[in-house]
Amino acid sequence: MTLIEVMLAVVILTTGLIALLTCASRLLAVAGKAGNYETARRLLGQVEVESPLRLKEEIEEGTETGTFSTGEKGWTWERTIRHIGEEEEARDGLFLVTTRVRWADRGKNVAEETVTYRYIPKNFEGVHTLLPNTP
Repeated sequence: MTLIEVMLAVVILTTGLIALLTCASRLLAVAGKAGNYETARRLLGQVEVESPLRLKEEIEEGTETGTFSTGEKGWTWERTIRHIGEEEEARDGLFLVTTRVRWADRGKNVAEETVTYRYIPKNFEGVHTLLPNTP
């Protein structure tokens, strides 16, 4: 009877230990993932500091990409600018700006993005400019 009780106790303790190790492993994975997303949010702000959209003389539809000067290895950014409006005549200066930060996590490509709308009216020459043109 004593041997059976000891074996049962060992099985119960082993099961509990395995469950505890599994929970600790998942906790570390979630903490690492949260750290990556926090870094991504910080880098999204850094894109606007290092490559500000507001300093461009003329805004056009398209995509621009880059890396970070802070030494974040494997992290890249991409900004897509798209005009909002069905027809060319209906476009009054409303742009959809999507900024995306990408990185690799355990062999998978992961991304975090922000989407903003920017209103940039045309100047007297009919060009969407962010900086005022002086004649």
